[in-house]
Amino acid sequence: MQKNKRTKSNLGLPLEYQKLPQYFDAGNISDDTVAKNAVIEKLLGTYQVHTILDLTCGTGSQVFFLNERGYKVTGADFSPDLLNIARERALREKIDLSFIDGDMRTLKVGQFDAVITIFNAIGHVTKSDFEKTLCNIHENLNDGGIYIFDIFNVNAMTDTVVADFAYQVHKKVGESQLLSTQCSTIDRERGILTSYDVLLIQKNAEKPERFYNTFSLQIYSATELRTMLAKNGFETLDHYGMQGETFIQDTTQSILTVARKQ
Repeated sequence: MQKNKRTKSNLGLPLEYQKLPQYFDAGNISDDTVAKNAVIEKLLGTYQVHTILDLTCGTGSQVFFLNERGYKVTGADFSPDLLNIARERALREKIDLSFIDGDMRTLKVGQFDAVITIFNAIGHVTKSDFEKTLCNIHENLNDGGIYIFDIFNVNAMTDTVVADFAYQVHKKVGESQLLSTQCSTIDRERGILTSYDVLLIQKNAEKPERFYNTFSLQIYSATELRTMLAKNGFETLDHYGMQGETFIQDTTQSILTVARKQ
């Protein structure tokens, strides 16, 4: 197993990922996470997968979910802080899981029946780095292995859709109150979705702290994905929406892709 030097994303990263890992789950785990995980599990079952590498596991949402359902799962991420949260949970719940510090573009772990990178993870790297990631995933798969990932669909990003991405959410995490606001813009020609965040955190009744952050996602059309996958040794098996629904090229907002190593 190779542990690799951590490199930064040219597109930036969400605030909770890079500076406030203790609030990562509050911003990224929602009521529909279990439903989305169930769709992934169903696809894995369709292709008779037993061993899985989650190359962008964060705090382990998919890892814990799939482990509970009998899969042998290994988690990896290039955020030591998020991995520590996952490891602490595994220790607390007395679950035997492996979490590895490494970058999806370069980390060599072994051969698996499936590799997953979920919740727009590939959007955090440039197109050229996504190609590096595909080559690396190819090496981490058994012959005929499956790669499952999702990304926003640039063809569905109308002005109305992007405007509707705006939100303001209030959550309580321990002794802290979080007020999170986000708005986004789209550069369709380059396939760049940029988000502007403001996060206000108040612990008990203390003076709140305010954080600002901007980051971008590289997003794709289904046609672009099929071309890149074929170029890097994969056959695209199908595209879906994130709830497992039929993919419609110009209206489905997220593309959930299943590809096979050739």
